[in-house]
Amino acid sequence: AHIWELGGGARLRNLVSVPITPQNIAHNVAAIVVDLSKPENLVSDLCEWIGIVRARVDECVASLRQTNLATANALSESASLRIPADHADARIVDPLAIPLLIIANKYDIYKDMESVQKKTICQALRFIAHSNGATLLTVGARDKASQNNLRMQLTQLLFRTSSSKKVELTNHDKPMVVPAGSDSYENIFKSLPKGTDTTDFIGARSVNSEANVTWERVMEDMFGPKRPTDEADGEEKKEDDAFVEPAVDEMRAQRDAALAQYKKEAERKLQLEISGKKSSSRSKSKSKSSSSSRK
Repeated sequence: AHIWELGGGARLRNLVSVPITPQNIAHNVAAIVVDLSKPENLVSDLCEWIGIVRARVDECVASLRQTNLATANALSESASLRIPADHADARIVDPLAIPLLIIANKYDIYKDMESVQKKTICQALRFIAHSNGATLLTVGARDKASQNNLRMQLTQLLFRTSSSKKVELTNHDKPMVVPAGSDSYENIFKSLPKGTDTTDFIGARSVNSEANVTWERVMEDMFGPKRPTDEADGEEKKEDDAFVEPAVDEMRAQRDAALAQYKKEAERKLQLEISGKKSSSRSKSKSKSSSSSRK
């Protein structure tokens, strides 16, 4: 398995087009890591990255529908299987075309929070994960059980295997393991966040379009306003400027240039492949027409 890490925040969003392509999307698994030590940013960061990944995946599937319809259909079928047809939420959940794993990191800090805070965080994460047909884990660097859970889920997703040992843990006081399709809105909302109603989150046939905004408000009421992303980027830039290393910076610039060139080549090859298959399809169509005329 090849693992690509896009560290550095949403400013690197365009790089998702490097590991996720029409050529390899059938074998892709997306993992989004969020920081439990910053609950005020949890919902907005997670939803932003799910949107980024979903947009790229949908773009690749749309391309495949022109060049390889069988693969596009197989991806759609595989996605639908993550939520059983008889599941109570089957009409509402909208899974991505590729498996999605949400890793809520820094469980070691989270476990010392107040119980009501942990419960709210877990409700929000479970709701977002379930709505997107994703698997959810909470993981800590010092918690061996959570690390074993992560290892097991990654193995199953990357190698498309299944385990005879089915693990589902939704207790907010313990490391969570919530496989895709195993949760439900009924279980998530056994008790509602203060000042909300079920209709703030889901309707009869779809997730409420303002559900994520509602979750952001709930988190802000409990943990305070979210920290602006550009503030974090600005601090990182100041740190970079404070520790200038010419040799490293030069190598970084070379790598960035090489990556940009690689992306251009990949996009060019994709366009040529699409054009070639369209031309081939037109030629076959003309050949059939000529054959029919001679008859």
